[in-house]
Amino acid sequence: MLILQRKYNKVISVKIQKMDKKHFDIDFRAATLKDFEECMDLINQARQQMIESGLHQWTGGYPSESDILADINNGVAQVLTIDKKIAVYGAVILNGEEKYNSIQGTWKTYGNYYAIHRLATLPELQREGFAQVFIKKVKGLCEVECIPSIKVDTHIKNLKMVKLLSSMGFCYCGTVDYGIRGKRIAFEYVTLNEKEENIY
Repeated sequence: MLILQRKYNKVISVKIQKMDKKHFDIDFRAATLKDFEECMDLINQARQQMIESGLHQWTGGYPSESDILADINNGVAQVLTIDKKIAVYGAVILNGEEKYNSIQGTWKTYGNYYAIHRLATLPELQREGFAQVFIKKVKGLCEVECIPSIKVDTHIKNLKMVKLLSSMGFCYCGTVDYGIRGKRIAFEYVTLNEKEENIY
């Protein structure tokens, strides 16, 4: 994945222009251990923002330092940097959620997929469209690696995430039960149709 991603990043490394005409240098890459503290700070800020808004999606110490370290060490931690500052963090995991096998509902596909977990944007950079850019980069990885879908779950009260996913073509598929962490609503975006998948 990382080799393909490096090759892909050379193609998709771009500058985007915001409404205020300011240009940002965008980079989508794998996080390294050097990024750990910055990633953890982003996660903690996002968690605190959730708590202050009354959303208890990330509670009980989740995601913990060990979760983020495991993401980095397993090569699944991805970051979107804006002018070299980490703006968005997410774990992008191939076939990476066992709970998805017992969804209360129906997935649109049952082949390979990328799961996005622990997606968070630095609060000061929210509403700038950077989470959308992160997801677009994951869609691009799927196209390069011939992965037919992306699956994501979120808290039913996380209206920002629900709105984001809906705006980017994700379809509601059902609920996933995480036990003491509660149930989550699940979404899927299909990147390849069945005929295209069978070509590769």
